[in-house]
Amino acid sequence: VSTLANKIEIDYEKLYDLAKIGLSEDQIATSLGISLSTVAARKRDDHTFCTTLKAGKQAGITSVTNSLFESATADKPNTSAQIFYLKNRGGWRDRTEVDANVSGGIEVTHDIDSALQALKDAGVDPSSL
Repeated sequence: VSTLANKIEIDYEKLYDLAKIGLSEDQIATSLGISLSTVAARKRDDHTFCTTLKAGKQAGITSVTNSLFESATADKPNTSAQIFYLKNRGGWRDRTEVDANVSGGIEVTHDIDSALQALKDAGVDPSSL
């Protein structure tokens, strides 16, 4: 708990916990009973506030990242977790090619070979999915 001269007292442990569970800075401000402008000022002027906020945010991200990775690589992997992970960390992207010909027909193709190769490169046997 810290008090800057003539300023509202901040519970840094609560700040850390609120940031860790993924609350926005606006939600954190409300939970702490301060304004969003106070959060901005504290981030700028109070090193401990700023580092506590950043550490809480990073702890939450780390926790979710670890859970996602465990879910994607478990004995019975979660395919959605694998796809999400590969899109965000493996360079995957959704790509649909549309080719409209003169007669008005539409052909849609997906790059399945690239998707299968990316799974193999990530150490995932596509036949196990």
